This record gives sequence, structure tokens and C-alpha cells, in this order.
Amino acid sequence: MAERLKNSENYSSDAEKWQSLESVPFERNEVLTSFNDMIGAIANTDVTVYERLNASNDKAAKEEFLANPELVRPNNEYGNLDPNEVTTNLTTLDRVDLQINQANISRQEKRLLVALSADCRRKNDFLLANFEYNTAATPEEKTQAAEHHRIANEALYGKPEEKVFQALLQEKLAKIKVDSLSEDDRKKYNQLLGDIGPLGEGQIERFKPKPETVERFAELTKEFFKDFLKHIPEDQDEFTGNEMAEIVNKILSEEFSDEPDSEATAYRAVVSPGASNASVNHEKRQIIFSESVTYSRAKAASIVIHELGVHAMRAIPYVDQNIAAFSTGFPDNEVFDEGVAACVEQAINGEYRDSGVDHYINIGLATFKNKNFREVYDIQHTINDLSGKTTKTLLGAVQRCFRGTGELPNNKDLAYYNGAIKVWQYIEEHIDDPELFDNLFLVGKLDITNPDQEAISYEKRVGGL
Repeated sequence: MAERLKNSENYSSDAEKWQSLESVPFERNEVLTSFNDMIGAIANTDVTVYERLNASNDKAAKEEFLANPELVRPNNEYGNLDPNEVTTNLTTLDRVDLQINQANISRQEKRLLVALSADCRRKNDFLLANFEYNTAATPEEKTQAAEHHRIANEALYGKPEEKVFQALLQEKLAKIKVDSLSEDDRKKYNQLLGDIGPLGEGQIERFKPKPETVERFAELTKEFFKDFLKHIPEDQDEFTGNEMAEIVNKILSEEFSDEPDSEATAYRAVVSPGASNASVNHEKRQIIFSESVTYSRAKAASIVIHELGVHAMRAIPYVDQNIAAFSTGFPDNEVFDEGVAACVEQAINGEYRDSGVDHYINIGLATFKNKNFREVYDIQHTINDLSGKTTKTLLGAVQRCFRGTGELPNNKDLAYYNGAIKVWQYIEEHIDDPELFDNLFLVGKLDITNPDQEAISYEKRVGGL
């Protein structure tokens, strides 16, 4: 694996030539003339949106919500959202945009700057919309902020398709064995249908990869990641967050360098007391595990591949490059990034399944059925209860659906369903392409199906950027 990563670094120039720029404030009268200056200024405005919008009192708010059925939504606090940071970033982007057209740079460089600036603007504008809604003092201000939120939300994350939402919810409801329900549960079921309301007629034809595609990709994936998977002890059935962090750090030390125990990458695994699930923070270069979660061996393998093998590894070869987006994410990269993670996780588990269905349904209920937090939670809870499924992760999923306000839908998690479909389609079309895995993992955090991003990736690989 270290050799393959080394080859990917050669796509661009050597790390000595492309040192990452220091994060410096953009002074009011500063004139930016070079590509590197402007890339650095734009990178300084990039934000991890979901971290700013996570409730800073998440655990306490959830506990209160579960204990008090009268609450329509959790009493979330958003202490991570700093309006001064957002307004400073937007001001910086205004100044950079004014200077891009005046700079003596290539058309390709200018095109890249415009795209990255627009992406950072969308992120910061969505944060601003959340802040405006949460601090609105009058009904009129609330309505105006809600409209700003809708526009910014859709600009950043897209919007759900009503027919897809209807199809996914119909399929989930169809899994309830109605004929086997007790009389009380039948009443719950009928009440559930009434609460949801009409779902339209007819079914849409949804893409699913061919079984032979899934089987072939599973073989290739296990071979590609065999050096990662060998670090998961075969004689152990459960792993704590601390043990998961130790495994990942060992992989980082031994598989990303020709010198064992060296820190070949800035990424390290850590355990966070406040984390509710595994994740990757690209700003801090951390792979984060929860202190309270225990992982089965199968889950440990899929998490290692999902978080380290995809989210981190697509960034690692580019952490020292001047174009930060190669490691932090190009515009709309998240859909493709989450899609790769979902497809690889399914390959490791040996079976295809739809990804992000509950996230899509939650967002659809909020968007098309105007359901509030409690209503979405109760509908999903009833469906799971009647289906005999666990509800232990349900509240977290609904919290994500309304992340940032507790009242307005946040479309971020559409990426799980949309991304998996997009990437499976790409895999099916390129299953025999010898560059398939390089394009999925080693060209940076971009969408290889996007012609503009593929062109930028090519320019970087041949030294044109």
C-alpha cells in the first residue's frame, strides 16, 4: 500500500515543491496577485459545516427529549457556530473574487479558483442562514431566515426527489408483516399511514448494481485492502474505541511508509469522549472514534475501511499540496466520497444494500410532509417497532436531519443514498478498468465523474497546477 500511495504522490509534484500554505488572515488592503496567494486565502475560509452545526449539548438535549414526550424537538444549543468566523470568511471571499479576474494566471487556474471560492461561499452562507434563523427575533425575520436557509441548503447539498422519497418509504412500509400484527399493532399501523398521508401511486425503477458487479468489486476491494485488514486480530470478537484507534494508528505507521513506526502522514486516530460515532476531521487530520461504542469484528473491518481506507486515504497523498481542496474536498465531493465509502463497506461485508435510506426518508418527511422533529422521530420509531427493528440509532439520525436549527431540514445526508448510486454506476461501467481503484482512492477528494474535476485532476497529475 505504501508503494501505491507513493505513486499517487507523484501524480503532482514532490512535497518539497508544493508545501501547504500557512493559514493567514486576509488583510483589508492586501493585493493577491499569484495563484498560490489566492488559493491560500480561499482555503483559509473553508469550514467543516456539520461540525459547526452539531449541537454543543447533544447528549443532554437527546436525553431530555427522550424523557419528555411533550418536547417537539431537543433543546439544542449551537455553541460551535461562530457568526464572526462566518462573516469574516464571506468578506475574505468577496475580496478574493474581486481580484481573481485581475490576476495574471492561466485560465485553468482561474477556473479552479472560481469553483473553490464559490464552494466556500456556499458553506459559509449556509452557516449564516442557520445562525439567522436561530436568532430571529420576530415571525417576519423567522420567515425570511427560513427562506434563506432553504436556498442555501439546496445550493450546498441539493434537494430530495419526491418520487424517490415515496418509493423508499413505500418499500420500508412493505417490510411490515401486516397480516401478522396484533390488533393493537394493527391500530398503530393504520394510525401510522394516516400520520404519513398519501404517498402517490406507482413505483419508480431504481438503479441497483448487477450481482456479478458486486461480487467482482468485493474480490478486488478485499485484495486492495488486505494490508489494512490483516491488522484486525482474528482471535478477538469485540473492540473498544481505544482498541480501534490503536489498530488504525498501527496501519498508518506500518502501511503508509516504508519505515515501520514512522509518522508518514499527519493523520492520526484519536478517541473523543463526546463522539457518538466514528468520523474523520480533515481540518485536524484526525480519525475519531467514540469512547462509548463497542465494535464487532465485522463492524471493525468495515469502519477501518470506511473511515481510514476511504475518507482519510483519499486525502492523505495530498496533505502537503498547495491546493488544499485535494485533501479537504472539491465542490460536491461529499456525495462521491460517501458513495465510495458505502460501496467499499458493502463490498467488505459481501452484499449490496441500499445506503442512506432512513436519512432520505427523514429529509423527505420534513420536506414533503412538513413533519417536525417529534413527528419524524415518532413515524420512524413506529415503523421500526412494527418491523421488529432496533431504534437505538434513530434519535441521532433525526438529529442529523434537523442539524443546525432543530426545525428546518438539513439535506447533507442525501449524500449517502445519492453517492452510493452514483459510485455503483461508475463501478459497473469501469469494473474492468485497471485504473478503477486509482480513480476511486488516489486522485484526491474529488468526483472523478465530474468532467471539470477530472480535468483539474489530470492537470495536477501532469504538473500543470
